[in-house]
Amino acid sequence: MAGPFHRVRRKVNWTPSHLFLWLLVAVGCAAPDTQGIRLIGHGGLGPAGEQPMNSEAAIRKALDKGLEGVEMDVQLTADSVLVAHHDLQLHGPTCLGRIADHQWRSLKACADPGVQGAFQGVRLDSLLARLALEHPQAEFTLDVKLDTGDDWWTYLHRFSRALARLQRDAGLSGRLIVECRVVDLLRALTEDAPALPTYLIADAPEPAVATALGLRCAGITMPVDALNAEEAAQVHEAGLKLTVYGVAGRWSMQQAVRLDPDRIQVDE
Repeated sequence: MAGPFHRVRRKVNWTPSHLFLWLLVAVGCAAPDTQGIRLIGHGGLGPAGEQPMNSEAAIRKALDKGLEGVEMDVQLTADSVLVAHHDLQLHGPTCLGRIADHQWRSLKACADPGVQGAFQGVRLDSLLARLALEHPQAEFTLDVKLDTGDDWWTYLHRFSRALARLQRDAGLSGRLIVECRVVDLLRALTEDAPALPTYLIADAPEPAVATALGLRCAGITMPVDALNAEEAAQVHEAGLKLTVYGVAGRWSMQQAVRLDPDRIQVDE
């Protein structure tokens, strides 16, 4: 006779619906297949990373971890130095105002990792030249942030010429991508850096595809939840590459992979 703790095993009759649910769970738990898709670190390893986004430490850690590239925010100083930094303005305690109004030397003096609002960016020309040698397969995506009190078009052409120099002097031909929301900057790049691949950042596929084609962009960059698989296919049918961002976690990655993009900017 079975004891009080004897467990009776019952035979489970698996129906097609049971099998479907089991397969659904199994697929959901499986790691998404990203073969053929380049995984790009967002500002390094995203906002939840141990190091501040756009910092040298975050960028290096992303590449050392095996990601195939890094996206970073880029701004231009008053003396035409490209720096990785997100916020358009500094808020003290010793340095205030637009990044674009400071020269590199003064920004460097403002750096203080322990102070909120202080400059915590990095100069890109020397950094990317080193990283290009250390990680010969890596690519670098620059998300251009714009803010100036100077003449708009003078500023844009100064910016685009600085990006062209970066590609040339840091040995980044074929490994540098520039993305931006501002059509004027992308237009300036067609004049000053026609060999530099550009991506239009957009929130919806329409009219982004037509705009990107008119600007001779290589592709568009969009949030992962802003388009469906059919719309993603239309991007490719137009001859454009597709980058998606806002991807953090397995479910979000599965959503991204279903779009079959060329690049996924990941937050890890």
